[in-house]
Amino acid sequence: MLSGEEGHFARKDVAPEHWSGPPEEFVGWWKSTVKHITDNPSLQTSGETLQEFFERLTAQPGEADTLYILTLLLLRRKLLRYEKETVDDQGNRVLEVYALHTSMTHQIPVAMPGQERLEAIQQQLAGLRNS
Repeated sequence: MLSGEEGHFARKDVAPEHWSGPPEEFVGWWKSTVKHITDNPSLQTSGETLQEFFERLTAQPGEADTLYILTLLLLRRKLLRYEKETVDDQGNRVLEVYALHTSMTHQIPVAMPGQERLEAIQQQLAGLRNS
């Protein structure tokens, strides 16, 4: 739930079993679901495989949205380190990340794909574990 208190917004999480509806003073509310993540390591793509794919994508132009999503995944797994966000000469946002496995800094254009493309990228990344 999201409430406005003294000019600031505050988020409050509520477990489903304790939800009786939104209080009047709240600005917004939503329900999130988290997909079950398997504990079976054979069904997860290894960090090494993802890092190799990252290096291939940074060396070839053309799949900026795939590279951006893969960068976010590697940041989440702490295999890349966020350095800063900048804006290039054309006004595009660019993430600067440090690859721990190669000790190199990369400039990654922010290229958020649409929902259909995002699902295709997720399938592509999941397919890496079988290659």
